[in-house]
Amino acid sequence: MPISSKKLLKRYSKAKLVDAIAIKMQKLVRLKAADENGMVKCWTSGAMVHWSEAQGGHFISRTHKRTKIIEENIHPQTAQQNLWGMKDSLTVLAYRRAMVEFYGEDFVTWLETEAKKPLDTPRAELEEMFLEVKAQVSELEKTVGCSNPTAESDY
Repeated sequence: MPISSKKLLKRYSKAKLVDAIAIKMQKLVRLKAADENGMVKCWTSGAMVHWSEAQGGHFISRTHKRTKIIEENIHPQTAQQNLWGMKDSLTVLAYRRAMVEFYGEDFVTWLETEAKKPLDTPRAELEEMFLEVKAQVSELEKTVGCSNPTAESDY
């Protein structure tokens, strides 16, 4: 008999559960941003890549648990921009500028403040969030150009 997702989630530590949500959330963001051909625009460079070759780049670093799983903190980026570009202050500033243009200064300031707080989300809420994001990803995978699933990255 297969183990249900809820029972499987109970085996995860809270930190592992947050990591699992972040991975699914990064995939969700890339799928949501994809056009009818599965292409997404890199948030910082503007380059167009297939969603499966893009990464879910965080404006506020993933080391900050509280903002790690906030959808608005994650946007498609090329691997180059996400892995190396975010080490360059000009890329970080470009990301912040794009965030302010899209969400407004108040939201970006709120997000930066939230990053300094500990993650205090109850475990049950995190489990529900994981299941919800997983369901959304499954639904989007049916409609978005999934022509290159082997190249897919969960970052």
